Amino acid sequence: MSQHSIKSFSAALLHKSFYLAFINIFIYFKSPLKVLFRYVFEVGSYPQKFFIRTPLGLQSTLTFSHHDLITLIECFGKLDYRASKDISVAVDFGSNIGISALYFLTRNSNVQVYLFEPVPRNIERLRENLKGYENRYILNECAIGVDEGEFDFSCEDTGRYGGLVKEGVENISGQSSNRLITVKVLLANHVLSEVLEKYQCIDIVKIDVEGYENKILSSLKKEILSRVDRIYAETKDDQKILGFSSESYGGLTRYYRM
Repeated sequence: MSQHSIKSFSAALLHKSFYLAFINIFIYFKSPLKVLFRYVFEVGSYPQKFFIRTPLGLQSTLTFSHHDLITLIECFGKLDYRASKDISVAVDFGSNIGISALYFLTRNSNVQVYLFEPVPRNIERLRENLKGYENRYILNECAIGVDEGEFDFSCEDTGRYGGLVKEGVENISGQSSNRLITVKVLLANHVLSEVLEKYQCIDIVKIDVEGYENKILSSLKKEILSRVDRIYAETKDDQKILGFSSESYGGLTRYYRM
């Protein structure tokens, strides 16, 4: 076990989410001991396929690094973006390789999911992981921000981390960048308004945009928030949103309509 793993594993023992993930790995994952061994000791080659039990039956997902396995356990083990089996609409800002989208899509056979991801390599992997669900998700190959246009976007090797680069500042949570690409950026309010033109409400908005979560949360209009049931944002700040209660753990804040 690496020094990083020992530190992370020891810290995880202090959090309830660790025990929830431990139990759920045995409930929902095929070959749970293999999953746990890879997760804790950071071993094994990639790409690697894992199988998860869902309300729609056994599903497979392809991971390309240990970082992807972390995401898989966050979604299907820790239940970071917990969704009921009767959700209808989910919006996913920062869809990466489609693991969170797969979680939403497998809650029932009717849920529609709107995905936003700007990195071409992630998009290719997302399409692979979501094969068979093409009629229930709409993919927008763009980033979400508080300014509209085209901006530089910094990427790193695993594809898990990345962020918009504005005024020479990289919004990547402590991760080093290897390359820059130019991406299209849309306003959160604009895309949510378009979704709400088709549906009465949005059950879940997930925001994982590496550095812009708080700005996006602050920018959301009251008329849009009034038609959103839950927001899951990758932020530690737990800023208040009118009409929502909130809870935070780790680097995630959950907002629930009151």
